[in-house]
Amino acid sequence: MRSSTDLLLPSPSISLSSALSSASPSLYSSRPLIASCRMASSLKPTPALNLSFGHLSSELLALIFEQLRDVDSHSLESVRLASRRFDAIATPIVYQLVTLNERLVTPDAHQRYPTTLSQICIHTNHVVVPSNLNPEGITRLLLGIQRLASIRWRFVAGDSHAAGIWLPSDVLNPNHKRLCEIKLHVENLPLCEFDNHLRDCYTQALPAQLLASLKLTSPSPALSTRLGSLKRLLLQSPRLQTLHYEDRGQGTSFSFQPGERLPPLAQLLLRSYDWNHSAEVVRKHWDFSQIKALELVSVPVFNFLSSISFSDLSGLHTLHVEDYSHLPDRRQEATGGLYLLIKDHIQALEVLDMTCHTQLFPLDAIEAHGRSLRVLRFRDHTGFVEDDRRCPTLWAGDLQLLSQRLRLVHTLELDMDVGLCDPPEFLRAICAFPSLDTLTLHVQTVVKPLEDAPSDVDRDYEAAMQTFRFLTQSRHQGASRPWKRVTINVGGWKRVMVRRLSNYEASNLLNQNDEFPELDTIEEG
Repeated sequence: MRSSTDLLLPSPSISLSSALSSASPSLYSSRPLIASCRMASSLKPTPALNLSFGHLSSELLALIFEQLRDVDSHSLESVRLASRRFDAIATPIVYQLVTLNERLVTPDAHQRYPTTLSQICIHTNHVVVPSNLNPEGITRLLLGIQRLASIRWRFVAGDSHAAGIWLPSDVLNPNHKRLCEIKLHVENLPLCEFDNHLRDCYTQALPAQLLASLKLTSPSPALSTRLGSLKRLLLQSPRLQTLHYEDRGQGTSFSFQPGERLPPLAQLLLRSYDWNHSAEVVRKHWDFSQIKALELVSVPVFNFLSSISFSDLSGLHTLHVEDYSHLPDRRQEATGGLYLLIKDHIQALEVLDMTCHTQLFPLDAIEAHGRSLRVLRFRDHTGFVEDDRRCPTLWAGDLQLLSQRLRLVHTLELDMDVGLCDPPEFLRAICAFPSLDTLTLHVQTVVKPLEDAPSDVDRDYEAAMQTFRFLTQSRHQGASRPWKRVTINVGGWKRVMVRRLSNYEASNLLNQNDEFPELDTIEEG
């Protein structure tokens, strides 16, 4: 809320002066006193240089305020109180992106918050709309915004307003001159399949012509077997650039008809998608010509790589692959395909997040992206879930070589099996990455289930703290940047979804009728 009183506070200033402005000869100087006096006489006093934010251009101040908004939006409100000039520059930045809440969409909002709503109507370009707010108030507010560029509709599951759920189609009309250029982003939309009279529910609720981003959540009911409603929406969305698809378990896949072709996506995330498409199906119905970010999690990667043209993925800047699929026997071949893709076809990766057979993946493919790579997560399928198996670990020498080639990497995630490496050498090699400030290490538990150990001693904690101390001390000794974040994951801990199979025959019968047993979340590791 803008203050009704402008506080004209003095602008902060920074005084810079030369240390040579007072050049009196030192009694401890090794040079003759005359030489010192001559040098002093040749130096003219340097006037103090006073720099203040008030002297900066409006364009530069706007850039500074935008960064401040991203770091701490509350501080930007304080900046507006410093001067009228700062307020004039910062106000459009404050209201550029607005997340609606209950107070802004109440029937009497214009009487209670006239200044705020006026600023929103004038300056706001992007609006975040939770689905559980008053639909009439949302519509009234959005129609008053003069320069609306995008709407991010965030679906809130299990919570709806008494008047119903606001739908983007209530306001957005592709045929309306002022609204036809607005971009619609949809988040947390449940993946559902609708039959009969509800088969077009997605396309009726969402103006497909304006849809730019669609991020789905886990399906309801779980493990959806039909994707017809979703496919119809995608086929009618020519401006769609981002698709996040999330299923559970093995998942399912699209079934295409002749002439159907998905829009050219720039960002694609598939989680638990049963990729069983042939190369011919991909060529006819998928378009990877504009792809920049690709994430495949619990997807049969070998099937995917066997059906696509590697040249279509040459422009990727982000690649995330976790092949926890139902085809473990093809993971070695998938690792070989990933190596060829990354080494010979992708031009400049910035983010590489990959779980593969690390011993079958030569590191020269990663080194090929040394001029662009900033985030590297490189893990083996083995992991640390079973305490009696060794997890393949990079040699310290190879890691040292990577540190010399990957000088821009600031985030690193690796496996470290202390039984297969020299921990001090391994950690020293990690500390050699010049830009690294964020590290995640996956290690095995040191607790042996058959050994007697004091109940008041946490051996994993002690081992983790020993690693922390080594990392921090190694960084203090060198000239590298300090750590921002260090995470040590012990014993393969992760959240996983499991199906209850106490009565297999009953569960199978339910599956045939599109009814699924509930899924439980457990902590593994």
